[in-house]
Amino acid sequence: MKLGFDLSFYNLLHNFLKLMSMAMTLVFVILCYTSCSKNEVVGSIGAAKNWSYTGGTEKQIKYSELDQINKNNVEDLEVAWIYNSGDTAGNFQGNPLIIDGIMYITTPKQRLIALNAETGNQIWSFNPERKNEKFGGVNRGIAIHRSADKSIVFYASGTYLNAINAKTGMALTDFGDNGRIDLGAGLLRPSGEMGITAPASPVIFNDLVIVGTMSWSAPANVSAFNVYTGEREWIFNTIPHPDEEGYSTWGDKDFWKDGAGVNVWGGLSVDSENKLIFFATGQPKDDFFRPENPGSQLFGNSIVALNAESGKKVWHYQVIPNDLWDLDLPCAPILFDLEKNGKTIQAVAQLSKTGNTFLFNRLTGELLSEVEERPVPQSKLEGQYTYPTQKMVFWPEPFSRQEFTERDLTDLNPKAHAFAEEWFQKRETGWYKPPSQKGILFYGIHGGAEWGGGSYCPETQTLYVNSNELAWDITMRDINSASGNSEPDSGNKWPGRKFYLTYGCVSCHGNDKEGRDGIPELNGLMNKYDIQDIVKIIRKGKNNMPAFTQIPEDEVQLIAQYILGLEGEGKEKEYTVRKQPLYRSMGYTKFLDPEGYPATKPPWGTMNAIDLSTGKIKWKVPLGEYKELVEQGIEVTGTENFGGSIATKGGLVFIGATRDRKFRAFDKDTGEILWETQLPFGGYSTPSTYEVQGRQYVVIASTGGGKLGPPTGDAYIAYALPAD
Repeated sequence: MKLGFDLSFYNLLHNFLKLMSMAMTLVFVILCYTSCSKNEVVGSIGAAKNWSYTGGTEKQIKYSELDQINKNNVEDLEVAWIYNSGDTAGNFQGNPLIIDGIMYITTPKQRLIALNAETGNQIWSFNPERKNEKFGGVNRGIAIHRSADKSIVFYASGTYLNAINAKTGMALTDFGDNGRIDLGAGLLRPSGEMGITAPASPVIFNDLVIVGTMSWSAPANVSAFNVYTGEREWIFNTIPHPDEEGYSTWGDKDFWKDGAGVNVWGGLSVDSENKLIFFATGQPKDDFFRPENPGSQLFGNSIVALNAESGKKVWHYQVIPNDLWDLDLPCAPILFDLEKNGKTIQAVAQLSKTGNTFLFNRLTGELLSEVEERPVPQSKLEGQYTYPTQKMVFWPEPFSRQEFTERDLTDLNPKAHAFAEEWFQKRETGWYKPPSQKGILFYGIHGGAEWGGGSYCPETQTLYVNSNELAWDITMRDINSASGNSEPDSGNKWPGRKFYLTYGCVSCHGNDKEGRDGIPELNGLMNKYDIQDIVKIIRKGKNNMPAFTQIPEDEVQLIAQYILGLEGEGKEKEYTVRKQPLYRSMGYTKFLDPEGYPATKPPWGTMNAIDLSTGKIKWKVPLGEYKELVEQGIEVTGTENFGGSIATKGGLVFIGATRDRKFRAFDKDTGEILWETQLPFGGYSTPSTYEVQGRQYVVIASTGGGKLGPPTGDAYIAYALPAD
């Protein structure tokens, strides 16, 4: 096994490669662009093998036919080049695209960059910011439309979809407003009140660019736009309008205009041959408590197939009706051909946070998995409706733990076990136990599967998926009751605290504004921001924080006042009057022991191989390690992980994703680690592999940050076998 490169050599290596290859890059670009014919619209290197789509192919299988790097030589991988974007305050979660020797990436500040994929040298950079604009937050991919006339790169920044000439890096002025369209325009309310963004990669079908959106302030949608003009061709509302299918499944008849969520943030898949697109959705907002809202709440937590030309629904399947646990379907569906009972079925697989794999006939929606509806406990929270049944999947086998039991309590050491045992006795557990004031322990908020999804080997019908197995502690509190507020005088001294709780700020930033998991604490900001700065951040969002546009002006002013610790006057009597119960979680709290490790038995993160022809787990191994525990003689535990894998014909599965900031190659047949290297920052993204001039490369973004927190960086690192 060969370990990683010396990080002290990091900058020296980058500068050396940059100087040595500058002239080569200039020649490359000139030859590439001057030799383009009408059918060679992006580049012209005949030996290149591409990674043309987010997910490798439009079907999102994340598989490559390249086998120059294989089981026999992967231990010889070395750094080929490093590119530093200069944008260090963020988290890149995308999958670099490589077409004919040119690599396209975005940065944490949402700049679009084109690189020479052989050397890592920059060709051009596009900055989407216009006057007084600043972009940040998550971007998980880009899409490229290729035609005889031009190639167009599409990606989102903030609420905008950008269209960029792939050759020049210039905005296409004929597309929308000088190269971009506002994804929130033409919807229920003015765009500034919608809070619409699109972190997942767009997809292309013929001359349509199709975008899945999300919002914490308004309903989401999937929309198709003309690639040349930006005109909206069709829209599918994930929270149905009164004249649309599924509207009757919502108890609140106005949720379609006043509610939020059912987001499409995991991505989309395309079946061009059958003119179909597929996507999965999240739950409605707010998480954990939506009073007076009986019904299944279509199309929440569903996999949906649409006709790509018209946007009309072909079929759907709802995995979790009326989700009260933040178990949104996290990733794009995977399209593949399944050999079953001597027949070839055009299939689709949907991974879930609950550790299940749902399989369907992708043309008809026929369920291929073995599923049983089982009764679930009902909520004790006043006004809360609980759907009477949920689905248990028996085939394929689950790839992560699903129901929390006393047997799951940590045995890392006696102190940790005693803590976990005491806490377990204070909480409720069980199959889909609804949120309560006593508190519940359960798996799944960060997966099972998460947004990275899985990779699929068509040769062996094996699905590879990384999984999280951490428990969460969710406790509800009635914030309208006298005991629901931890600060007795908050109605007078801190009138904004009520709205801090009401709008769910507490879930991310904590009951006492202490922050969590890389989400910043909000104490001590008075020397950096004033009230209007905080109001702007709440209204427009910042970095990974979404926009909250629905909060009335007087209430957002009071929230800002509370965040800054400024005592002030408000409508005190209104805030202290007892109203109908309003329950909120006091935070997304991981179940951790006193030393900060998960308070459950390892493994805490795993890599899994699922044989879809049999539905059986072929192998399961820990993914990631805590160095200090290994040094204590404790077996590798796995770590929480975010990012996806790719599989190759060379017999390998590549994945970063782990808290320990390593990049690994597994033997795809056995799960053995054949190679690992230390990254300078976490690789919380999906890698890509490609070939240029007869040499295969594997590239990953190493930017850290995100849900696993700092440090953050700006590196994109390509590996290859030693040059001859």
